[in-house]
Parts: sequence; structure tokens; C-alpha cells
Amino acid sequence: MLDRVLKELEKLLPGKVLTKEDALLAYSFDASSLRGRPWAVLLPDTKEEVLEVLKLANRYKCPIITRGSGTSTTGSSVPLGGGIVLSLTRLNRILDFNEEERVVHCEPGVITGDLKRFVEKYNLFYPPDPSSYAFSTIGGNIATGAGGPRGLKYGTTKDYVLALEVGLPGGRLIRTGPKTLKKSSHYNLTPLFIGSEGTLGVILSAWLRLIPLPEKRVLFLVRSKDEAKLLGFINQVLRMGITPSSAEFIDQTSLLALKLSNHPLVRTEDKALLLLEVDGKACCVEKEAQAIEKALGEFGVSFEFSSDASEMESLWEVRRSLSPSLRILGSKKLSDDLTIPRRYNVEFLSYLRSHEEGSGIHITAFGHVGDGNFHVNIYFEEGDEEKARNIRESLIKKVLELSGTVSGEHGIGFTKKVYFAMELSEEELNLMRSLKALFDPSGILNPGVKIP
Repeated sequence: MLDRVLKELEKLLPGKVLTKEDALLAYSFDASSLRGRPWAVLLPDTKEEVLEVLKLANRYKCPIITRGSGTSTTGSSVPLGGGIVLSLTRLNRILDFNEEERVVHCEPGVITGDLKRFVEKYNLFYPPDPSSYAFSTIGGNIATGAGGPRGLKYGTTKDYVLALEVGLPGGRLIRTGPKTLKKSSHYNLTPLFIGSEGTLGVILSAWLRLIPLPEKRVLFLVRSKDEAKLLGFINQVLRMGITPSSAEFIDQTSLLALKLSNHPLVRTEDKALLLLEVDGKACCVEKEAQAIEKALGEFGVSFEFSSDASEMESLWEVRRSLSPSLRILGSKKLSDDLTIPRRYNVEFLSYLRSHEEGSGIHITAFGHVGDGNFHVNIYFEEGDEEKARNIRESLIKKVLELSGTVSGEHGIGFTKKVYFAMELSEEELNLMRSLKALFDPSGILNPGVKIP
């Protein structure tokens, strides 16, 4: 059957079907540790070609694994069980832009950073900023419900999607709602596809809302010898009526890695860092920055701040250099983006440290703590796999006990399915399975992803 499918695909997409081993290898992995060899890779240029592929795949019950830039950390774009990879990177056009209505219509292969730069020329702003925004795609961001450091003030990808154009198995095309800022006529299907990780349909275009570009930014780099104290300061700022655009926390274990890497911004006595940024109208930002500066002085911590663009980039570099520096902590890693209500930040971090102490295993807990989103990485060596997995399960159980979730922005993919099943009741899981069967009766879209 596969030979027949490939022949029909080559007729349908001449010159756009990859079957050579080196090409298949390039599409066999993403940013997770998972690997899976695809049967073929498709590179369509248009939505019409994608719909024809979906029609053919449904006829032959052929698995389709949709892929953007391959930045998923959970394996959602890896063909673990084989199948055909549908790469959408050539669907990379901005189809329409309305400056007055602040709406852009684009294809899924548009790079997030490129879209940001495009709208900034018109003094507009697309806030979602996953750490991979320089190379991740809009379609991938929508499929995972991507967030980023600015989530505390601006929300995540879900807050900027007005409507979607989606291809379904059998070649059906739907639009999930009107592209208006207000709507109450439809069942709102748009949120179903945001975070669905390619399991319900293939995103073919998106209408995204934009907001005015902030006039000014001020960034504080705060240092502390006490992790819990620094986490408490975030709540103090919010009680002052200030919502920072970013509140990025770097914990003591992450700082250990930066110290071992001799990072120039990190001091020996630092146990925790907080990158706190405010933005908006210039007059408002100046008042907020003054209030934060005063509060920090009373709080008794060391800090520096800047509103100069190049200086702020230098301060942000300590956060951006973190992920590659962490590799020094262990040759193996278990990675999660656990999210809890912010009021439990200190309790969760204390619980995490109790598991790290004396274990011989390093556990980081950095990230977007203003909205309770910790990037928990467990670093260990050969022979400690069982211990690391037991710690991971214990931390996840604690998160669920605190009314949290196993993923704030990375999605479930393959790597978190067993823990996702712990989060939902059997009734809720069955409802998800029913929705999957409704949109994809033959189960050809990203089989095995997300749903336990």
C-alpha cells in the first residue's frame, strides 16, 4: 500500500515528496529526545495541496504528522510509529494585513520573529514570545498553545487568535469563526485547535489580533541570596497595582550552571535572579519603574536597571544563555514546564528542593514565575534513571495537588501523556477522545500524540 500512496503523492506534489534517507533523517526528530523515521516528507506550497494530501491520506488511512520548524520539546512532531511528515514551512506568506483594525492574516509557516518584525514597522505588537520565536512558526505556536516571558501581562498565543482556517481528514476545509474582535453567533471552535498539537486538524491560516507597540521598557535585574524571598517580591509588585510584562526567575541550581560556565553577569553570592520588566506608555512606565526601585530598596536586595535597548539586551542575555549552560549539570535530562497558581510558588519550590538535597541529582526551577510557570529540568547521570523518574512523578503529583497542570506552554506530545492522564478524570479523557473521533474518525492525524 505504501508504494501506491507514494506514487499518488508524487503525482499530486511533483518534486515535493522526499524519500531519500538523509532527508528522512532530518525530519525524524524535534527538540525532544525522541526519534522516529518517517515514510516520506511532503513539502506543499499551498493550502489546496494540503487538502488534497488529507483527502488521499484519509482514503488510505495513512498517518499524517504535521510539522513546523520542529521546535517541539515533547515529540509531537516526531513520527514515532512511522507515517508521513507534512511540513508546512513553505506555507509562509502574510496573506493580509489591516493596520486600522490591527489584524494580520498569515499562513502557518510564517516564523514568529518575522511576524513580530513585520508588524513593528507599523508600530504594532504581537506579544507571544516563546524562547524559540526566532525560528518557531505561527502554526506550531498555535498547535502547542505557546507562551513565553510576556505571558504575565499579555497572555499567550490563545489570546491573539481570532479565527483559524483548518484542513480536516478527507480534504474538508473549515473556518473556526468570524475574524471579528467580537462574536457570539458561533460555537467557538477556535480554542479547540489551539493546543491540539495537530490531532484534530491541520492549521492552514490564522487571523491574529495585534496591539499597539509599547512606547517604553524598563528592565530590572534583581539579585538575592534567598530564592523564596525573591519569589515573594513578585507578589508585592502585583499588590502595588503593577503588572510587569515579564517576571523571569532564575533559581539557585540554574545559577550553579551559569557560575560553572563563568557567566560574567552572575556573582558568587547570587542564589536567585529575577528579571522584571515593565512596559507601556512612557509616562506610566516611568512611574512604575520608580515605584519598583523604591520597593526594591526597602526589600533589601541588590539590583540594577536600564531603559537603554542595548543594555537591556545585555541583561536579558543571562536568561537566554541559560538553557545551553545547564548541560553541565548532567548528561541526561527530564524536562517539564509545570504550572501552578502563583500563590503556591514558594511551597512548590521548597518541595522541589527537598527532593534535590542529598539525591545527587540537579533540579532546576526557572521560568515565568509571574504566572506560576516553572521550567523544571532534572539532570542526572547513567544509572540514576529510576531515581530521576521517581522524583519527576513526585513533583508532578505535588503540582496536581496544588491545582496545577503538567504543561503551561509546551504541550503534551508523547513525553507527558502518562502524567496528563493523572491530571484528568476518565470522563474528561473520554470527552477528549470523542472530540478526536469527531474531527478525525480514522485517527490519521498525529496518532498517539496528546491523548492517553
